[in-house]
Amino acid sequence: MKIAVFDALQLVNTEEVSKNGSLDEYMENLINFLTGRTTPPAKESNPDASAILAILSQLEQLKKEHHCQVHINSSLSQLKLSRFKGDDQHFLELARASETTFSVISHSLPDLGSSVELFMYPAAPEAHTTQFVRVLEQLEEFYSNLNTLDQLCYVVDPTEVDTRLTWRIIKFSQKVFLKISLHPLQPSSIEVAFIGPTDEIELLREQYNGKLEDWDPDSDVYTNMLRIFEIMSFPMRTDDEADAIDCGICMSHRDERGKIPIVSCDNEKCSLVFHIDCMKQWFLSLKESKTFFAISIGTCPYCKQKLSSSFDMLLRCL
Repeated sequence: MKIAVFDALQLVNTEEVSKNGSLDEYMENLINFLTGRTTPPAKESNPDASAILAILSQLEQLKKEHHCQVHINSSLSQLKLSRFKGDDQHFLELARASETTFSVISHSLPDLGSSVELFMYPAAPEAHTTQFVRVLEQLEEFYSNLNTLDQLCYVVDPTEVDTRLTWRIIKFSQKVFLKISLHPLQPSSIEVAFIGPTDEIELLREQYNGKLEDWDPDSDVYTNMLRIFEIMSFPMRTDDEADAIDCGICMSHRDERGKIPIVSCDNEKCSLVFHIDCMKQWFLSLKESKTFFAISIGTCPYCKQKLSSSFDMLLRCL
């Protein structure tokens, strides 16, 4: 009697167990031989075929329903869904938590606040994607407002658009800039921070606060801001930066991070502007400089007049 044994379609040589003896002895020797060839199971077993088919079926359905791209690694331990309805910016990345569930490890959505819990627990890819797309739909007005600011204003920061950022710093005048922060789920609820010479921004702040009651919820943020400040348009970026003002410290318009100078001296007779980082380094180099809480106090590099700005706040947002 001869028994053929195959391992992954390869014939296994069992001659060493085919010795003279009874059938019982032969079978015992064969079992011992095969036991010695058995590879111990891995600590983390791969999902079975039915689980894999279920996941692939979900992904195929999601791809058709949301017109997105699906990327899977070879072990099916990580997934990435992107280009939802042709949008290059938004994505959702998942990592396997069990045979049928995944955890979200990265996504392109902004922080929605502590009251909104997103992707807290492992779930099927379909559940995570459905929640992701639902939130995207709720953020349409939010992204529309930001896109309008990007297109119709001189956005000095961020230098590169990120879907997770909820703010823009735009140019208002030569020395005045506005930081506009939007709430993702309440687009008409905005915060405006004024950056520039103290006297100038105080007047603008009073004008802004005095006209907030006239805010039209049916108009976008850009239109409401024009109405509040009684202007026809905000300054826009130009391709030619030949006339751009350089930093009074490093003598360059853009610093190593691509930022432009937006900090100015409170002295009306001083026309210089400075990069945030350059001014902070200047203040730190002065022996007489002191820091109280978040307020850095020093002197202008040129006119030597005392001035103060909340540089820590600016560094957090730039």
